Amino acid sequence: MSQQPADMATSQNVQSCRLLQIPAEILDRITWHLTTPELCNLRITCKSVEEALYYSFTTEFFTRKQFMISEFSLRALVDISKSRLAGHLRHVHFGLDQLGMHSTPSRGGDQARMFAQRMVEQETLWSLGLVPKYLAEAFGNLPNLETVVVRDFNSNRRSRDGPHAHWLSYGTQTMLKETSVRPTNGGIFGRHSMEYGFVDQMFRSIVHALGMANARPTAIEVMERQGYPLFDSAFHMHPDFEDAIIPVLRGLKRLHLTLEANSNAVDNDDLPYQRNSLTKFLRHCDGLEELRINGKHNASLYDIRNSLRNLYDWLTTAESTSEAEAQNEAKSPSLDGRTSDLSLLNAPIKFPRLQNISLGMTSFAVNDLVRLIAKFADTLQHLELWRIKLVSEDCKSLDESQVLEDRQILFAQVLKKLLNIPNLNLRHIKLGNMQQIWYPHHRHILEEVKFKATAKTKDEDVDAGIERATRELQYTGTDWRHFVAHEMIPRLYTPRIKHEEESQDEDDNDDEEDEDHDDDGDNDDDDNMDQDEE
Repeated sequence: MSQQPADMATSQNVQSCRLLQIPAEILDRITWHLTTPELCNLRITCKSVEEALYYSFTTEFFTRKQFMISEFSLRALVDISKSRLAGHLRHVHFGLDQLGMHSTPSRGGDQARMFAQRMVEQETLWSLGLVPKYLAEAFGNLPNLETVVVRDFNSNRRSRDGPHAHWLSYGTQTMLKETSVRPTNGGIFGRHSMEYGFVDQMFRSIVHALGMANARPTAIEVMERQGYPLFDSAFHMHPDFEDAIIPVLRGLKRLHLTLEANSNAVDNDDLPYQRNSLTKFLRHCDGLEELRINGKHNASLYDIRNSLRNLYDWLTTAESTSEAEAQNEAKSPSLDGRTSDLSLLNAPIKFPRLQNISLGMTSFAVNDLVRLIAKFADTLQHLELWRIKLVSEDCKSLDESQVLEDRQILFAQVLKKLLNIPNLNLRHIKLGNMQQIWYPHHRHILEEVKFKATAKTKDEDVDAGIERATRELQYTGTDWRHFVAHEMIPRLYTPRIKHEEESQDEDDNDDEEDEDHDDDGDNDDDDNMDQDEE
């Protein structure tokens, strides 16, 4: 059979271009040194080059992409979902980038006109309900969608374009050129309104859109670093869409949430009726294999980062409750202000397939944390505790000198109790950035907990600077009990008492270290690929 003209042309291109004659892995290594615009220019030189680079190009730029709520960005997502690239896009990220109403273009004329137009488009997307419409259309066309992520920061791992280059939401650079204003997390609603509404609104739109599209991702993640956690309202399911959303939730294997107590919580402690939507949401996630719950990243409270005690108490609820508890629940007000029976709301929950629990940036009493882990011990294999603050509740009658003399390392108590759980068979355990707090006579004594270099390292050598301590320690293997008993517990070390100001300053400097915990190796995308969209 004779070659077709197109095939002959392609064959001639390969023979005439020495670049295409080298092995694919060598070509990938060569093109890795090109910046994104340079790579785009190379791809459009001829069809043969485009085909030779197609696999590596789609793997890097279209396995996952980050978008924002703008007409340009969301339409691009829809266009991608209708192209040959749709099958490659498995992880869809959404940044919180928005134009702010208090921002002004640096120049007048066309940029001021475009700024006004983009502001109107941005507001119209929400007021006309177009956000879930666009998302549902795109999600319905992505056959291999695995993960949907909401995040209030950008990954700085865009190594192709230089050290610490960021992966921006698609459309950011275009909007900057058009209006001379870069979208930010502050957005059109202002920081205060964003914190108490915009993130919830985006999360709700995504969940409803997944239901409308009959999509079945295996993971939903919320990553927060700038002060935008989810409140209970984020998890509300409209009754008209509930039947479509429930299969989405039941298909989830991984759920990462950043939560905060409701803004109307009393004494920073949430109540059962204030987590009505979240409880209902989690009840449908019975297929979860991995659950991560983080508190607010930059919370400024001295004794607690966030208040989710009631949520954790519910997660650890036993199979039966006493009659007195049931009566108290029945007297609690519902969301609409009426008295209702909350026995169903507070009924125990069980995740029968849960293998991975990750808790971060929150506080526990020792027994509460142990009880939570023990609840899921039958299936648990991976445990991570990151920036956990353990609270001592048995020293309030003591004075400060007694506490300083007799205090113990609360994390050692937790680990010893875990060793006594017979059905807990971990394959991985990680602790990092630990703190503990004491309350003698209504005072606060906060201290950090680290790990010494070895189990035999003396505390005084660390105090003197002869030996170093690390903030985290982890183990993966078949004998976690031996490691915890002979390595982790003996290496626990409290260097000094910390004051509130020191603690907050150190937290602010920990952002780069936390990226490994929060970022999950993201490789998102920005819109430097505008010239090459297909």
